[in-house]
Parts: sequence; C-alpha cells; structure tokens
Amino acid sequence: MILLLGQGFGFSQIQTDQTKAIEIVNKVKANFLQLSDATMDVTMDYNIHFFGCSGKRRLTGKGYYQAPDRIKVTLNDVTYFARGNKIRKIDENGGKWYVKLLKAPDFTPGFHPGLITYNFDLSIIEENPDQIVIKGIPKTAMTKNVKNVLFYIDPKENLLRSLDVKFVNEKLDGTMKISYQKINGLWVPVKLEGQSAVMVAGRFLVGINLKLTGTNVKINNRLPSALFEPGF
Repeated sequence: MILLLGQGFGFSQIQTDQTKAIEIVNKVKANFLQLSDATMDVTMDYNIHFFGCSGKRRLTGKGYYQAPDRIKVTLNDVTYFARGNKIRKIDENGGKWYVKLLKAPDFTPGFHPGLITYNFDLSIIEENPDQIVIKGIPKTAMTKNVKNVLFYIDPKENLLRSLDVKFVNEKLDGTMKISYQKINGLWVPVKLEGQSAVMVAGRFLVGINLKLTGTNVKINNRLPSALFEPGF
C-alpha cells in the first residue's frame, strides 16, 4: 500500500510539474505572437566543421515573417519559402527545389515558442525570479539526434533567452543565445548566435557556428499573404 501511494504521488508530481512548465511556455508564446509579421535585413555568418575543414561564410539579404508559420528569406540571390516543415528553394537561376528536413523538430504549428510544448515533454529544473530553466525531452523520433534541450526563460519579460542542446554525439555543442530589440513596445528577436549541428547527406551531424542578425526591423505592417506563396 505504501509503495502504491508513493508511485501515485510521484506521477502526480510529474503531471503538476509538466503542467506548470507548459503554462510558463504558453506565456512566452503569447508574448511572441503579438508579433503578427516582420521584415528585416538579414546577415548570416556561419562556419561548418566538416572532416577537420572549416571556413567562414557570410550571406546577406532580406527576411520576412508572418505569424504563425510562414517565412521567406532571400540570401545571396537564393530564396527560401517555409511553411511549417515544407520548404521551397528558388536558386539564382529561377530553378525550384524542395528541401526536406531530416530528424528535425516538427515545425507544423509554426515558428514560435509553442514548438517547445509541441515537440518536447517538459520539466522545470530551476526557478527563481530572474530565470526559469525548463528541460525538454524529445517526443518523437524526428529529433533522435538530440537527448534533451534546456530552455532558459526570463519570467519578467516572458522571453526565451537561450537554449542548450545535448546531442547524442557528445562532441557536438548546441548553445544558442537570443538577443531582442524593443520595437513599438514589443520585444522582437533580432539575433541568434552560438553553436549547433547540421545533418550532412542525411547520415551524420557536423558542428556549425552560427550568427544570424536582423537589422532595419519593421513589425506588424500587415504583409500580404501573397508574399509568402499562398497555397504552398
């Protein structure tokens, strides 16, 4: 009887913990979704470590976002349209290609913090007035390259400040920091910087250093859906 009560108590605590974590993330999501659309100049600096070789590259262009699930970005004359996990690439010669995400999180709900609750089972591992740390365990095999992710949340502003990804390959690092700029009273993400990994040839992960910066940011200007290839 004591054993059964103990098991029941433990399960109840897990449920309560996850419910609280979901409530915290939902506040971050609601805060972010005050951003209905955005336009910005984009600079992406990256360095892929492949078989001991590396080299820095810079891509520049224009980026567009429409809540909750549409992105368009043109970098060095190559344009990408994304809606959830569907990605279309149009190269500099006008050729159209489709990009398939392999073993990646499911972006079907859109590009916002709600992806945390959609893709991960959650638990709170640290909570204080300045920071809440939530641990996420991947729900699906799509993220089987990842053991877990730590999400660092600012409870005062309801912002995701950074995340740490623990890959199955422990030689890879996955720390990303997010910087914000206050525009028209809203906190808008304008920089993503850190280390992660990308899949090569659908078989293995390689490390990448990444800095994605947005400048000349304009928000909530009612961008037309036609800009994002409606129906795609």
